[in-house]
Amino acid sequence: MRHLSLIAGLVLIAGAVQAQQLDWWQTGVIYQIYPRSYKDSNGDGIGDINGIISKLDYIASLGVAAIWLSPIYKSPMADFGYDISDFRDIDPLFGTLDDFKLLVAEAKSRNLGIIMDMVPNHSSDEHEWFVKSEQKIEPYTDYYFWQPAKGFDPNGAPIPPNNWLSVFGGSAWAWSELRQEFYLHQFHAKQPDFNYRNPAIVQELKDILTFWYDLGVYGFRWDAVTHMFEDPALPDEPVSGNPVDPNDYNYLKHIYTQNLPETPYTLSLYKAHTDEYSLNAGDGLHRVMMLEVWNPIEEVMQYYRNVSDFPFNFRFLTTMGAYSNGRDAENAIRGWVDNIPDNGWPNWVLGNHDISRVGSRLQLTDGAILTTLLLPGTSINYYGEELGMVDTYIPPEEVVDPAGYRDPPRTPMQWDDSQFAGFTTGPKPWLRVNDNYLTVNVAAEEAADESVLKIFRKLVALRKEPAIQFGTLHTTVVSYELVLAYAREAVNATDRSYMVVLNWSHDQTHVVNLSPGAFGAFPFEITNPTVEIRTIGSDIPYDNFDPSAFTLKPRAGCVVSFNAVRK
Repeated sequence: MRHLSLIAGLVLIAGAVQAQQLDWWQTGVIYQIYPRSYKDSNGDGIGDINGIISKLDYIASLGVAAIWLSPIYKSPMADFGYDISDFRDIDPLFGTLDDFKLLVAEAKSRNLGIIMDMVPNHSSDEHEWFVKSEQKIEPYTDYYFWQPAKGFDPNGAPIPPNNWLSVFGGSAWAWSELRQEFYLHQFHAKQPDFNYRNPAIVQELKDILTFWYDLGVYGFRWDAVTHMFEDPALPDEPVSGNPVDPNDYNYLKHIYTQNLPETPYTLSLYKAHTDEYSLNAGDGLHRVMMLEVWNPIEEVMQYYRNVSDFPFNFRFLTTMGAYSNGRDAENAIRGWVDNIPDNGWPNWVLGNHDISRVGSRLQLTDGAILTTLLLPGTSINYYGEELGMVDTYIPPEEVVDPAGYRDPPRTPMQWDDSQFAGFTTGPKPWLRVNDNYLTVNVAAEEAADESVLKIFRKLVALRKEPAIQFGTLHTTVVSYELVLAYAREAVNATDRSYMVVLNWSHDQTHVVNLSPGAFGAFPFEITNPTVEIRTIGSDIPYDNFDPSAFTLKPRAGCVVSFNAVRK
């Protein structure tokens, strides 16, 4: 049995623990939308801002606090918006800046915030800065990472400065005939890397943040931050030993192009800028700063403290799969909460636009959201998780992703059983809709007696309970390590506590005993238990629930409220 006392937001007053009010980003759920795929308003087959506006009532009904939008900036779309040609404008595919202002206002009227994506590592090669940098027009000459050729081969072709590789494969260097130098691109060749050793770039991004804060955004999710700095000495990176093609990114150990010590420091400048803006705005709104960091956990933790509000916790994405058990789930939880620095705020991510959907990856959705939504900290959920959407098979001739693997989790939102799941009225969506849309869609799940959507809403509502916001976390694993159980013990004995139990087995039913004295029991007696939520088809009784002997079918689970009595 292990536990965590969540001390953030608790103060000791006259011998009694009192709960201070947590901020919106700590208590709420952040709902990620991939705008191309959410709702098309004009029939061109691509989701847009007005489509999102038309669905704000639905989003508000989920109970979430904010919408995080994947990039909608002006872009040639070589990497579907992550190649930005203007950080201060909206791409016409998605609408206009006026449409965005309306989205912010309409969202705010429904108590929803808008969070933008920030892409700090690079721009598009069509950005004005790069065009002028390539021509050596000041002050843009050194805005990007330029290097001369190492030499020329017998045919006169320039040789790259070193062996660095692009995430998308092949050399990370592209030759500019105009400038007669190489520029670094750690991603697509149309995404040249910024030179962060030039303080002008740091200031440019601060000004961009201010621009969007002035328009009312609630914060930013920062993309691929570990790539921001490179070793200026340009040493070759060592071979990893992975059995992959020499042009594959994983062929090398990226010790000179990832996670350099200058990166957290520079991000701390943006955090200070954001906090200063929030303070000076005088509106009491905390603008959030969330970071995408995929590194080993000991490296991820350095991005807490004054660097961000939190780096994303990807442990449910990176350490768990279809055949993970209860022990694996507990390890995913403990691996984060046991390593988090003092005053660090936890967070939980089940999926995003780059990874196979949770329903496909773990082969369950209701159980996964049941597991994560009541843990201490912020929950980040990808659109469609609230329905149980799964990956869509994309035939090779229909693949549009430059990386080649990210299309399946990016397919259109499934609204109803009409053509193209109600996503578009046009002749064709940009990606095909999953064949299961006839039954897995918002309209069907609204009408069903039990659905993933209804479970999601109930879980989000429970996050308002004192035990979920401030309670101690206890975790245990029972039944041959197949069943995970965790409890959120209320700080005040008069408040209800909550227990989450899930059988991670694919094919085994288990009778579970969580009473005092049993193996893996919680350090308190469970009295007056009531089943609040159960997974679909679990048949767990709402009435007469007995914590000393209850049956869990494969992949079944529940949330139980109770009074915790310490002996």
